[in-house]
Amino acid sequence: MLRPWQALLLIMLLAFFAVSSGWHDLYVLTYVLLVLFVLSWLWARYSVRKLIFRRSSTSGRVQVGEAFDERLMLDNLSVLPKLWVQIVDGSDLPGHRAGYVASMGGRKRAMWRVRTSCWQRGRFQLGPVNAISGDPFGLFRRHVSLAPSHELLVLPRVLPITSFALFSGGLPGRGKSSRRALQTTTNATTIREYVAGDALSRIHWRSSAHYNKLMVKEFDLDPAVDVWIFLDLNEAVQTGEDEISTEEYAVTIAATISVYLLRQDLSLGLIVNGEKRETLSMDRGDRQIERVLELLAVVRSGSGPDLKETLALDAFHLGRNTAAIVITPSNARDWHTGAQQLQRRGVQVAVIGLDAASFEEGPADEDSLALLEGAGIPVLRVHRQDSLEPILESGPEARYAQRR
Repeated sequence: MLRPWQALLLIMLLAFFAVSSGWHDLYVLTYVLLVLFVLSWLWARYSVRKLIFRRSSTSGRVQVGEAFDERLMLDNLSVLPKLWVQIVDGSDLPGHRAGYVASMGGRKRAMWRVRTSCWQRGRFQLGPVNAISGDPFGLFRRHVSLAPSHELLVLPRVLPITSFALFSGGLPGRGKSSRRALQTTTNATTIREYVAGDALSRIHWRSSAHYNKLMVKEFDLDPAVDVWIFLDLNEAVQTGEDEISTEEYAVTIAATISVYLLRQDLSLGLIVNGEKRETLSMDRGDRQIERVLELLAVVRSGSGPDLKETLALDAFHLGRNTAAIVITPSNARDWHTGAQQLQRRGVQVAVIGLDAASFEEGPADEDSLALLEGAGIPVLRVHRQDSLEPILESGPEARYAQRR
């Protein structure tokens, strides 16, 4: 392809020989090439003008395993046709290919659809979108920005478990299954129809307006348990690659358990030691589900504090009527003392241990988690390519019977 400076040099040489020789045909050829050069420059200059780009998607977030659908439109508002227009998308979402090449008539629209399977969690950029066009002779190229970048959040996978039986006898606290309190407590759980003798202060006015009859609140006698999840993402104990890694397994387990417990109306907090120490304060409800998934979408393994230090730093948050779930691939014993100290303080502690050796297909490590089992701490073991749903629903007793 001839470059602009080469074409200009050729025109200057032809002009020099035309003047030197006085040959009429060289004059004609020089003028023709000069006119084509100017027309090509003007064509390229106006080839990317009056272009409007739009993109629409269902939402700004998807979950791992889902498909991200995007519809893209390019409008030519000019009456002049566009011989060719290349759309270049600068997205860093893996597998996302939104580029397009179109030939458009005057006042025409090009539409296309992009469907991307999302297999990697994280925060990604869609765009910026640029248009590239030029003249028919390939001398000039013009670039113009059509749309800025915007964010797409890929949330971790959440498995549809129906129970979580890690703690023998269930979680402490009564939660939704507790006996109803005759007096008003801080734990309102449901509503029912008004009966004679109910206090006016117990009437739930919004529900009464919705059902067009008086509805009153019911309260639990005992408060629900507070659950803290410790997610160990210290890079020193991680192994495996991409989706088949202890990091991704641990994040999926943490997301699944968190969503399940929050949907049981429990209060939950999250502590992650990865690139840095991340703490999500205790809360409940749908807002907390969003916060948990947003945090787990972006956390990465790193050289932050190890599990022993994390348990020591955050032990003061936990007291009675509290449960702690530790998710770790660590086979070291240095953090066992911290877990046992929590247990002695009345905290119900459970451990989900990922077998790091199975993720690198090496020889089995020493089962140091058996020491925690001997101390009365429930332990659930997860190996590479295990189906996580039945493991989380079955509990450690079923896993032990299965091994036997």
